Amino acid sequence: MFGLSIGMAVTCVLVVYVGATVQASIGIGLGMIASPVLAMADPAFIPVAIILVVVPLTVTIAWIDRTHIEKRQVGFALLGRLPGVIAGALVVAALSDQVLAVMIAVSVLIAVVASMTGRLFRPTDRSLMVAGMASGFAATTTGVGGPPMALTYQNSDPATMRSTISAFFSFGAVMSLAALAMAGEIGVRQWQLSALLLPGVILGVITARLVKDRLNPTIVRPTVLVICTIAALALVVETF
Repeated sequence: MFGLSIGMAVTCVLVVYVGATVQASIGIGLGMIASPVLAMADPAFIPVAIILVVVPLTVTIAWIDRTHIEKRQVGFALLGRLPGVIAGALVVAALSDQVLAVMIAVSVLIAVVASMTGRLFRPTDRSLMVAGMASGFAATTTGVGGPPMALTYQNSDPATMRSTISAFFSFGAVMSLAALAMAGEIGVRQWQLSALLLPGVILGVITARLVKDRLNPTIVRPTVLVICTIAALALVVETF
């Protein structure tokens, strides 16, 4: 199936389903959970295929919680994202799959460590521009663009965090895809692989609608961090 064994294809869809469920529930999660596994399955998944499936996911989340979107904050974050996206596209075009795999693993591990910090962040205009730039670079190179924005909103209302970050990702993913297209990184195979992952995203959104109000953050958060750490370390081992 698209150059993958049936078992590997099913594994990729399942890991995207888990990531999409988490992201539709709390605002981030798909890239952190799925990118390391997808990179091990086939480097062609990263970053284009996963960014392609982020668009319908984040648009759906943003629409569902649209009344909670902070439009001004989205604007400042997107302003910062632009230079990050440009730099990220140039890096992807220049580096090998092995180097990008290491970058994915490092990005996830940094995100895990950063998520455990006790430092308080607030979504000010300046912090949003910085987070947007970091997110744009990370998302365009590795598909893991959520942590910088999540740190900025970690002390915000959950609905505001989920909706505003999703609105940012909806526009930001299009920016990343445009830059990657100009860098010659989008081909038929990337569209095929994204089509393979799409059912996992759809099922994840449906599941999140059913369970998001029942999830216990004290259980979900450490579980996600453990999964991300294991996947990132496995990717490092696989790469070398």
